[in-house]
Amino acid sequence: MPHAHSGCSLIPTGSGVIDAEHGAILDILSAMTAGGPMGLTELTTLRREVGEHFATETAEMAVLTPDRREQHEHAHRVYLASIDALLVAAERGDPVTGDDANRLMLWFIVHSNTADTELVEASRRTGDEPPMISMDDWLGSLDEEDQAALRS
Repeated sequence: MPHAHSGCSLIPTGSGVIDAEHGAILDILSAMTAGGPMGLTELTTLRREVGEHFATETAEMAVLTPDRREQHEHAHRVYLASIDALLVAAERGDPVTGDDANRLMLWFIVHSNTADTELVEASRRTGDEPPMISMDDWLGSLDEEDQAALRS
């Protein structure tokens, strides 16, 4: 599922779950970097999607060496802290700038194309595929508004 933005693209990792999550996050970031809204709502949505994605990856990190796992998890913590800082600023009424959105996009693309690809490759070498969620579980995890949108 290659997504492109301003000449940058995500390299498919080979994991359907991880690639789908990457695509959803990239869609949010692409809207933000294309001049779309970048307020509290968008940052909250981004924070939720990124947090859920990082949880998916954390479940797979047992295949990494302890130092590599810590590096990957540290990168996740730093990225979430960046989003959290922007959320605090937005709650104060400070504007989120195009530069802020571009930094979030750049980090995400580089991390996805390097560390996440490494994670999936390490999982494959051990014979463990990243977890697949069933459609029923996925639908059940949606909030009522999203479920209603799917029914319409």
